[in-house]
Amino acid sequence: MVSTTERQFHEGSRSEGGRGRGRRASGGRRRRARRTGATSGDVVRGIVRFFGEVMLTAGLLMLFYASYEVYGSQWETDREQQDLAQGLEEAWSADAAAEEAGPDSAPLPGSADSRLYLPSLDLDWVVVNGTTPDDIRYSPGHYTEFPSDPGEAGNYAVAAHRTPGLFWDLDLLSNGDTMVLEDAENFYTYEVFREETVLPTDVWVVEPDPFDEATDEEPERSLITLTTCAPKLNNTHRLIVWAELVETTPKSEGMPDSIAHMAPQADEDE
Repeated sequence: MVSTTERQFHEGSRSEGGRGRGRRASGGRRRRARRTGATSGDVVRGIVRFFGEVMLTAGLLMLFYASYEVYGSQWETDREQQDLAQGLEEAWSADAAAEEAGPDSAPLPGSADSRLYLPSLDLDWVVVNGTTPDDIRYSPGHYTEFPSDPGEAGNYAVAAHRTPGLFWDLDLLSNGDTMVLEDAENFYTYEVFREETVLPTDVWVVEPDPFDEATDEEPERSLITLTTCAPKLNNTHRLIVWAELVETTPKSEGMPDSIAHMAPQADEDE
């Protein structure tokens, strides 16, 4: 038999154990940490993060803008060239009629004047009269300061922007490469013989005979001069490429072999 004293001892032990377990259970709970105010380090990190995001966004916008300036304008150039090409034959017909009717008149700024082919680069353009920013926005422009015509003695000088679709790859031309000018009657083939980078103030490059100091005499050579900015995406200098006439091909004989693969596509209506 269990004595009364032993029962009280065991019951007390169980009671103490239960209370102990309760205290341990209660003591094992974690209290939530109290929130404190933002520190100076948090403020600095927030400011740095904000300005970092602003600079990243500005950089992306500048990148998109530069990409459009370089490549997006090529689409506009191609479209404008198509419009000029459609009216070039009409312009030549009108010029022929004007010559029959009376003396020559000064070309209108921005009007189509010739077609230029660079077969080694597989490029061709309609060349307009004038070299103002509006004239050469989408086309190469013919300098009109000195009288000059394709195939004639003198210097048929042409300027264009250094952008894709225009004179972007002009530096790829080498001595011996050909250029072809087309007017209403003939194809004129020129051969590249010199390339040079000069300052914008070196306007002698487009004179009737850039390599003859006796400029008061009539030029004897038939030259074409191409000018554009150098280096790419900058305008601190000018890249100049000269070529000299080596052959004249009447249109009745067809296109010269050097540009036969570049024949303009006929209109679908024709």
